[in-house]
Amino acid sequence: MIEIWAVGGYSEIGSKNMTAVKVDDEVIIMDMGYNVEKIVNYEGREGEEITKLSYKQMLKMDAVPNDTQLKEEWGEKVKAIVIGHGHLDHCGAVRLLAKRYKQAPIIATPFTLEIINKGLEGKKLYNKTIALNPSSKYKISNKITIELINMTHSTLQTVAIAIHTPYGAVLYTNDFKLDNTPVLGKKPDYEALKKVGENCIAQISDCTTVDKGGHTPSETLAKEMLKDILLRYQNRDNGIIVTTFSSHIPRLSSLLKLAEQIGREPVFIGRSLFNYLEAAKNTNLFSTNAKIAGFVRQRIKLLSQINKNREKYMIICTGNQGEPNAILSRIVNDETPYRMQDDDVVIFSCKVIPTPTSVANREILERKLKGKNIRIFKDVHVSGHASKADHRELLQILKPKHFIPTHGGMDKLVVAAEIARTMGYQLNENVHLLQDGKKLVIQ
Repeated sequence: MIEIWAVGGYSEIGSKNMTAVKVDDEVIIMDMGYNVEKIVNYEGREGEEITKLSYKQMLKMDAVPNDTQLKEEWGEKVKAIVIGHGHLDHCGAVRLLAKRYKQAPIIATPFTLEIINKGLEGKKLYNKTIALNPSSKYKISNKITIELINMTHSTLQTVAIAIHTPYGAVLYTNDFKLDNTPVLGKKPDYEALKKVGENCIAQISDCTTVDKGGHTPSETLAKEMLKDILLRYQNRDNGIIVTTFSSHIPRLSSLLKLAEQIGREPVFIGRSLFNYLEAAKNTNLFSTNAKIAGFVRQRIKLLSQINKNREKYMIICTGNQGEPNAILSRIVNDETPYRMQDDDVVIFSCKVIPTPTSVANREILERKLKGKNIRIFKDVHVSGHASKADHRELLQILKPKHFIPTHGGMDKLVVAAEIARTMGYQLNENVHLLQDGKKLVIQ
């Protein structure tokens, strides 16, 4: 018998992703993520890093999945914790929750494990860790084998997690896009997906942009969009600042090459940028000789140097959501040695995360930028999530007996269910709209 427990991530976007799959008397946990909005709210309001809070404090503020009942009912049966990729809404809570299942090893790609270790901030990880490359398998028991299938997303070494069981495979695709021409890394492993599709009992699928028509464009399009803007300013004296998601190593790689193409020295400024770039370097996936200022003294020194010769540099920094303590906000608020001037350029190579906090913070930041007569370019970005046609394509490949959309509010889940309906699936029969805390018995 297979049971699926939707612990977190089934009721909203970007929040507390965590799923448990029970195969007879053995349990696999997939993902342990933060509620990102709660983190941003706390760090902005309190000015304190979230890593200093305990599990109980984080649970009280609804920043981590509530696994209390899971721990009581299935805790001793957990055989492994598998993490799909290195975004905080999927791996951020590992440092707090994994030790509640100390007998279970943490399985993830080398890059994702590096991100998890960076988040420990010197604290101990009690669980054994197993680094598994994409397109690899690991036998958990006589009944369960884990397979990490290479996928594309907006960070490196993102994988779909296949749990192979005597009843068929459960495939967890949370998050993904189908990018056949990625800037870094390989395209999705379609052959492995087709193999899983020969006996896929259930697909648990990310629905962040399921309501967008067509296919999600390749990351190569974002590179061309950035190139078009930056070439216009290559011979001007303006300051140029680009902000994007720190975890988006492919985008950072493109920015590095484009800065060199327009004759400017790229510099990376911000703690999270430092962490992700270090993780990529330590796993031999991407490295750069560009200056990276992750700590306060380094930032002050580098920004003071850039301020004297702004036409020679391109700043790549944190703060794309308008977070009050991020570098871009500090620059705008004149809290650094770098002073903005009329007609400086700020490029937001990102989307605004659709949460009240992010929307409000970005509005405040943009208002301040306009007040300084800054040239603003927004949404110079392509999504890391699958659109409607991509979801249909993956369903056609996998042909799962049961389809379980996740990673979205009910409005997103309903759209995913409608796509499945047009392909012969039926709601509440083999399409299941779970919410946080709910269980589903499949066989």
